[in-house]
Order: sequence, then structure tokens, then C-alpha cells
Amino acid sequence: MTFPVVFRPQAEAEFEEAQAWYEARLPGLGQEFVTCVQATIETLRRNPAQFPRIDGDVQRALVRR
Repeated sequence: MTFPVVFRPQAEAEFEEAQAWYEARLPGLGQEFVTCVQATIETLRRNPAQFPRIDGDVQRALVRR
């Protein structure tokens, strides 16, 4: 069973800014960042109990790379 993952608007904007920043540093690095984030989101969907709750229903999932 998978669970929905919702990005708050501020988090989505920060994600897009980070992707652009990495891509500006090295072509392809922004996509690599996106791939790592997507893998973390999939892990969160499959096993939400693995990640700590930090505020109500908000959980923190750190990207390993």
C-alpha cells in the first residue's frame, strides 16, 4: 500500500529553485537531484513510519545525496 505525499507550495518552490541551482552548476546535476528526491518520495510512500513527524501530519524525509 502506498500513501499520498503532498508538497506544500513553499516546499515545491524550494524544490524547483534547488533543481535550477544544481543544473546551473553542472548540466545534468539538476536532474540527478530530482531523481534522488523522487526515490526518497517513493520510500516515504511505501513506508511512512520510517520518517519522523515534525509537525502534525508533516514528516521529514532527508535526501541521502
